[in-house]
Amino acid sequence: MQTLVLNHHDQSNPLVKREVPEFWWLKSGSDEDIWYLRQDEHSSSSAFTVNWVPKTFGIEMPDLGRWTQWREYAQKLVVAIMESGLTNVTKPITLAGYAREVRSTCMWFCFAHQMHHISDVTRAHIKLYEKHIKATKCTSNHVLTKLNILNMMWKLREHVGSGLTFLPYHNGQLGPKARRLGVRGKPTKTIPPTDFFTLLDKVLKEVEGADTWLAKLEVYLNLKAKHGSNRYSYYKKEFGESSQILLKRIRVIYASAIVIILSLTAMRKHEATVLKYSSVLKAINEDSVLVGTEHKTSHTETGKPTKRPLPEEGLKALKVILELTKYQRTKVSDPERLLLRLPFNNVVCGDNKSDEYVTTTVLYHLFDTLTGYVSFGYKLRPHMLRRAFAMIWTWRFEIGDLEHLARFLYHNNHIFTEIYVDDPDAYDFLPEEIQRYTARVFEQAFLGEKNIKGGIAPLISRYMRLIRQKINVIEPETVRVFVDKLIDKLNYEVIPNADGYCFMSKGRRSRAKCSTDGANPDYSNRNEEHCSNCPNFGVDEPRLGYWEKRRDAHKAVETSSNDELMIDASKKGVKRAEHIIRMFKEVD
Repeated sequence: MQTLVLNHHDQSNPLVKREVPEFWWLKSGSDEDIWYLRQDEHSSSSAFTVNWVPKTFGIEMPDLGRWTQWREYAQKLVVAIMESGLTNVTKPITLAGYAREVRSTCMWFCFAHQMHHISDVTRAHIKLYEKHIKATKCTSNHVLTKLNILNMMWKLREHVGSGLTFLPYHNGQLGPKARRLGVRGKPTKTIPPTDFFTLLDKVLKEVEGADTWLAKLEVYLNLKAKHGSNRYSYYKKEFGESSQILLKRIRVIYASAIVIILSLTAMRKHEATVLKYSSVLKAINEDSVLVGTEHKTSHTETGKPTKRPLPEEGLKALKVILELTKYQRTKVSDPERLLLRLPFNNVVCGDNKSDEYVTTTVLYHLFDTLTGYVSFGYKLRPHMLRRAFAMIWTWRFEIGDLEHLARFLYHNNHIFTEIYVDDPDAYDFLPEEIQRYTARVFEQAFLGEKNIKGGIAPLISRYMRLIRQKINVIEPETVRVFVDKLIDKLNYEVIPNADGYCFMSKGRRSRAKCSTDGANPDYSNRNEEHCSNCPNFGVDEPRLGYWEKRRDAHKAVETSSNDELMIDASKKGVKRAEHIIRMFKEVD
């Protein structure tokens, strides 16, 4: 097999640093001490820098000399990881992470055990390294990467020219070992539905009322250009408030606009940070479809194109972002990037061009300002909004009087709705959210908080009798245990709709009136006639308003139409609606 060679260090002249061969993923200016990997558009530059120089505190000179050999081995191994074709590493951002793990592993062998060469490592040393990993309390996923590095030290030995003399972990051993050595990582926090819908309603209000603050910002920046550091007093004289109030509110509005875009599209953070100015203009002026590029799952350097339909609220958020970023657009290196730093921040730090744009750190600071302002209660991060995206679909009919959100949800079209099922990651979250929703509906019904009538009412009554037979006092904790068992055993799903609920389980699917195959429900065949007579249908009092509107619509057709078939259908519709209404109150 071919050995991937790096030029060796010139021991006769230690001041001359070793040259690094040219690779497409390695930028010029790299040397034996520091590597600069080729950057992408959506990560900060620090993520692509690998420093091979160990911290010298407490390290003796002989150890540093021994590190020279380890460093050469480590760098050859990193090249092999990218160039050998025996790994699935294809992107510089991924390689940078592996490089840091290779460096960490080699440093441990070099400095913790004073070993001279990789071939000196034995299984006993691997056991000691495992104890070291366990003591660091890394997550299981992080541990898995570390153990993979050890396997690569054997698998890539012929490409590197040296390596471990044995395979540390055979097939099937890596995962279980990583779980034993690591700790369970914390999953992305799921925002409770009420919290999320309240947050979304608040950010929609911020964007809707942004024009006043955008006008104040324009005045502030003009005062800054004219009066410099005296702008603060001039601004206060003009508006009777501190300019700090303005700047905080602008940050809140900027964060609100970004939250709206992420929440209504399930867009990943990196996809949002590389949105194009020209794509936004096209979406606003032409087709209401925001085109972007998704990299994480594309397995290519160029990424895969995405199309995100946006309702009017999303387009308004984009317009606000354009207004906030217009001041810097003529000054930045890449004016095509949509999300730029705000005009009153320090936008350039040395030669770090990424600081012109909204990096992860900047985005997190904006979100922290927003959540503090609206008293959200805990840190908000972009991926939480991807999970919440699934909740918009599952919980869409439980939003109460949140008028801004209700307006958005009810005037969407079929194109917008399709993105709920087209995004694979969002769909991954959907079953979890449906299960949470199902549990909540059952719990509220069994605790008497939700009075559900209709075809499903006898079943709910039967379950409530079972609960009362087992316990004297019905408490939330007891009901929750019962509901969990109910869902696990019978695979119940409660599907919310504007007019009521569909209660589905494996045993009830064939009983659905909308079924077209006699075995499963067909929601495309769902209508008021089928639902009102379906044993799986339930309706609660908050949804009566929907049925009253249906009744009134049918009555209007009945009194205004000359078509006998229309009149007959309307009369039947009135009877169905009044039947539902009569379950809760007497109909005149």
